[in-house]
Amino acid sequence: MAVHETAQIENATLGTVEIREYVTIHDADIDDGVQIYEGTSIKKATIHGPTDINANAYVENATVGESVQIGPNASIVGVTHDLTDTGMEFQNDTFDGIVIENGAFVGAGAVVLPGVTVGENAVVGAGTTVAEDVPSETVVRSATETVRRSL
Repeated sequence: MAVHETAQIENATLGTVEIREYVTIHDADIDDGVQIYEGTSIKKATIHGPTDINANAYVENATVGESVQIGPNASIVGVTHDLTDTGMEFQNDTFDGIVIENGAFVGAGAVVLPGVTVGENAVVGAGTTVAEDVPSETVVRSATETVRRSL
């Protein structure tokens, strides 16, 4: 495995990983067997391997388990801003970590919001935004449809 010369790595610990072109990683721990594809940004995160994070994904303030797949253009965003009577507070970040448990799948273009846990072997379908925990073994395909898997 290798780190592409265009990747920007700062204050991070890397195991034996594959990091493709134009990836940025800041303040993160990345375990063995992790593959991070083109244009992805990882900040303040722990990524356990083996895991695949597809092209142009964004992962911040999150813990990602083993055997997780994150689709292209997905956003795992564990940072927000407090809402006051006058609106959102400008440049005053509030961190609320995200957990993506072992075997979970976050589809292309999906968004996981601050404080959410995506359970073991759960699926967040492509283009779906989740603002609440997703139980293990559950498939969420839209804001109005949640399916419990039968194994």
